Amino acid sequence: MITSGRQMRWLAAGLLAVGSIAADSDRALLLRALFRYRIAAQAAADARQLAASAPSDVAREVATGAEAWSGAVYDSIRSELENALGDRAKSEFGGFATAYIAAEERGDATWLATLAQQLRVSPIPRDYAALRRAMVEECLSAEVAEAASFVGEVQTWLELRQRSEDVPPLRSWLSRTEPVAVQPASDAPPRLVRQTARSDNPLREAEAPAGAFVASEEPAAAGLEALSGARAARREKALEVAQAGMQQVAEERRAAEEELAAKKTAAAQAEAEALKKQAEKLAASEQEALEQRKNSWSGRLKQVVSSAIGAAGGAFLGGIGTRAGEAAAEAVFR
Repeated sequence: MITSGRQMRWLAAGLLAVGSIAADSDRALLLRALFRYRIAAQAAADARQLAASAPSDVAREVATGAEAWSGAVYDSIRSELENALGDRAKSEFGGFATAYIAAEERGDATWLATLAQQLRVSPIPRDYAALRRAMVEECLSAEVAEAASFVGEVQTWLELRQRSEDVPPLRSWLSRTEPVAVQPASDAPPRLVRQTARSDNPLREAEAPAGAFVASEEPAAAGLEALSGARAARREKALEVAQAGMQQVAEERRAAEEELAAKKTAAAQAEAEALKKQAEKLAASEQEALEQRKNSWSGRLKQVVSSAIGAAGGAFLGGIGTRAGEAAAEAVFR
């Protein structure tokens, strides 16, 4: 067993220095990705479990929040893997996760020694428990702290909801430290369109007024040609007036829609600001309890992810062995 803190720091340094590992830097990246996935999956599962006895609407809100939070972590893992491995990212991660979990379950010391040699880690950990402890306590302490913070926030929000219904939605609660950002309905400012009076019957208004009758001395054929030309001119004029009227209607409608969208955006912005202030006020009164919960969840996450039971699958979305490896790949590359 690796027992000294100094030995664990050596192991952590080897696993963290991905770029300096000459033998197989991909292995270090894949191992780190697998444990990031495990930590995020466990935190999401813990958050959902906290809301198991809550009213159904509250439980659904927590489940949605847990999915969004863990999904953001999975997206980060996927981006890291794709940047390093390209099109091979999913197959490499899935294959490594399956192989590692299977070896871990059967306690395969030879596979562990090979992995440690590939990572240029010295001394080689005697068992998987030592490797897991090093990963969660040394290599991924920041990720554990972030996950513990999320679960602690959810627990605090649930307890506030039990005391009063006048609590901001979980999404507002979790994002209270971030700048309020409301997507505008349109990037273009509302266009002012001059209102002009429109005729109730533009086709009738387009008709040229009838003049006084003057007897023509031209032959009948010439008179018919003139009449036909006049009718064509009136039809063309009527079409122009109708098109102008339709364009005016469209412009006025678009201006009205943009004005309405601007009002809705402003209202959403104001509501988001109000929810943020409310969340900040509640959080200030719960600051000490929040810190205690985060520390408590940090210790629990380290214990669960480091334990053989936690590492075997169960809480990590999808059973054991091959199923667990496939589940990890599907979650990260969903």
